[in-house]
Amino acid sequence: MRLSFFDDENINHLYPLTLTRPAADLRCGLLTVAEKWVHDLHATEHGYETRPYLREKYPPVENADVKIAGNLLPSAALTEAVQLLKPGETLQKEGIVLAQKTGEPSSVIEFTNEIHRIQRPFQLFSLLQTEIPADYSRITSNRTSSAMSSTVTIIGPHQVFLEPGAKAEACTINTTNGPVYLGKNAEIMEGSHVRGPMVMGEGAVLKLGTKVYGPTALGPYCVVGGEVNNISMQGYSNKGHDGFLGNAVLGEWCNIGADSNCSNLKNNYEDVKVWNYASGRFDKSGLQFCGLIMGDHSKCGINTMFNTGTVVGVSANIFGAGFPRQFVPDFAWGGATGFITYKLDAACKTASLVMPRRKKEFNDTEKAILEKVFEMTAEWRNWE
Repeated sequence: MRLSFFDDENINHLYPLTLTRPAADLRCGLLTVAEKWVHDLHATEHGYETRPYLREKYPPVENADVKIAGNLLPSAALTEAVQLLKPGETLQKEGIVLAQKTGEPSSVIEFTNEIHRIQRPFQLFSLLQTEIPADYSRITSNRTSSAMSSTVTIIGPHQVFLEPGAKAEACTINTTNGPVYLGKNAEIMEGSHVRGPMVMGEGAVLKLGTKVYGPTALGPYCVVGGEVNNISMQGYSNKGHDGFLGNAVLGEWCNIGADSNCSNLKNNYEDVKVWNYASGRFDKSGLQFCGLIMGDHSKCGINTMFNTGTVVGVSANIFGAGFPRQFVPDFAWGGATGFITYKLDAACKTASLVMPRRKKEFNDTEKAILEKVFEMTAEWRNWE
């Protein structure tokens, strides 16, 4: 089966994370949306129907058998419904197209079960309680874990799974609320305390004395220290030092400076409003706990303080005393006292130095994406 994942007209509700990727490349748990569907449908090939400037990095697939909404999370009932589609049939729910079997258009089938769609970035952490155990089952079913060190204290009824090369020493892992997974060559250093559910991608690291409250998902080659609570890191990002980050999403190639902290609860305990690129305003999230949303390639200096529900765009650089505003536009350079534009050539130079540290190349394709994002987001840099 060949799958094609399409972005719908509401893709800008997922900015800044989908400024640099299709919705199906968002990681919610251990796997991306596309990886979940590929596993569940035993797909042989997959591709993306996305915006033109992303197609070089995320190419389409020829002669797709099924098209699936890129922000739609699979479930057993959905997988079965998609498998039962006949050529030309469309699966929808309340007018929303979920999937289509290629062929001459014919009937529309209404899906009556519950669905989960990623419609705002903060859902990448709010859905982890269900998505982590589901991914854990996908990856570890009928497989045997590598051996765990005798220096580790494990509490609770759920499993801990180590891929080859993963290691943990002199730490505690509490699985009372869910399983814990360590990807290939991932490491939990001494003195760390982990409460599941928690997953770590290949090469991810918890530094000495890290405190992790689940549900938390760390993408490949992320480095985490200090205290984190219910966070989702897409991959290749660092929060390697003391400081707190909770109910948050970090894109790729982000770096959080030492002793930086983010509020995840308002002093009056009201629901948090979060910047929405699509509406151009702060919209209600429906969440009492919501911390930081940060786009790819963004960084903050030491001792940075983020207010509740802060959104930081792509390739921003934040530093200085005080709280920066709760929406930091893409390619912003500065902090609480104001911003100037982080020049495109300087941002690209930084990316070209950062990415090889994780054996990735900042090539012409990556540069073209940042150039387009710089152009698309100019309207939010109101100081220009």
